[in-house]
Amino acid sequence: MWEAFLMAITSTSERPRGPGIATPWAFLPDSVLAIGCYLLAYRLRFPDSRFELFVSGALTSLWLVVGCQMLALLVARVHVPGGRFRLISRLLVAAVAGTAVAATVTGVLIGFEGLSRIAFLVDLVLFAIAAIGWRSVYMLVAYMRRPDATAVIEGELVDRAVEMTSFSATFLSVVRYRELLRNLVAKDLKLKYRGSVLGFLWSLVNPLVMIVVYTFAFTYILGIRTEGFVFLVLLGILAWTFFVNAATMSTGSIADSGGLVKSVFFPRAILPTATVLFNLAQYLLTVLVFLPLMLAWYRIPPSLPMLLYPVFLALQVVFVIGVAMILSTATAFFRDVRHLLEIALAVMFWTTPIIYDLSILPERLRLPILLSPMSPYVVAYQKVFYYGEWPDAVLWFLAMTYALAALLIGVSFFVTFQDRFAEQV
Repeated sequence: MWEAFLMAITSTSERPRGPGIATPWAFLPDSVLAIGCYLLAYRLRFPDSRFELFVSGALTSLWLVVGCQMLALLVARVHVPGGRFRLISRLLVAAVAGTAVAATVTGVLIGFEGLSRIAFLVDLVLFAIAAIGWRSVYMLVAYMRRPDATAVIEGELVDRAVEMTSFSATFLSVVRYRELLRNLVAKDLKLKYRGSVLGFLWSLVNPLVMIVVYTFAFTYILGIRTEGFVFLVLLGILAWTFFVNAATMSTGSIADSGGLVKSVFFPRAILPTATVLFNLAQYLLTVLVFLPLMLAWYRIPPSLPMLLYPVFLALQVVFVIGVAMILSTATAFFRDVRHLLEIALAVMFWTTPIIYDLSILPERLRLPILLSPMSPYVVAYQKVFYYGEWPDAVLWFLAMTYALAALLIGVSFFVTFQDRFAEQV
């Protein structure tokens, strides 16, 4: 079974048995994940008592949904190597087509009474992420077992530069050069605080000053005296600062590294990734200081929803890495991207519920504000810490969609133009 998985996932030079036909075992993990994703989609859509009313309908249509999704995977040939389209593209097409056909067939044969159309959309995102995720993990394990030296397959040398021309190969090459990635992040941290008397404490000054200024402005000038308003603002400011700093620094990760790009061979994707991880390290250090203090100051007891913080933070990191890939590539060709980014960030700040609560907005404005790219993550942090509530299905859907879309678009964009970086810088 594992040999079949390896051939299906890594697309090695070995051929599967038969003329491109996948083994039945290859559908086992996808089937299990499809069942789990569909049930989880209903749980996210109906986190309250209504779940019991809709779970029977979900179980009734489960076999149709899973069957259509597996059929779409078979037609898209995601379990066999080769093919015209790359694996990630085929998986996404299969997930969309399978879920769409499943919804249509379910509506015709069973009807939508007792079912949720939104749950189908949530299931689409969950299944696409799960199908890509388990293959990425398995590919990572297989790749890590390969020798570090230049690989020799059937007596022929393999060009590592050619290997880094796809989504999966780019991801695995970054992992393979993780020591370089770690050294770049450590170097930036040391340079930032070298010769400074306060050192890391300077990273705490900016969010602290912003909190004081906004608290004074909204509490004493505008007269907004919301209970725990400072904590609400803090959650948004810290997440926003991480995003802004990472996005701004990523614009120069390729354009300002001309000597390194032209003289040394390494995965170019490491450069924007390192800027994101550098800012992530500063964000985590700041959170470790401020978050416990604010929870204790406002006497907010620990709650189970707080356990979801690492999950949404991971989704935000994936989203920011995708954005960094796009910005670093675009800036290498067009230096005006830096100036356009400043304008875009200024607009995004006010369309993200950082210094105001989403619940105070009129109903007609909540969804447009929530569609702002950073809003799902900021609102999720406010939900789990400030309100102690479980994020609803809309937040999950938007957070996962933005993360997955940004990463796929960013890496694809980066891989397409990385061969021309040396000419542009």
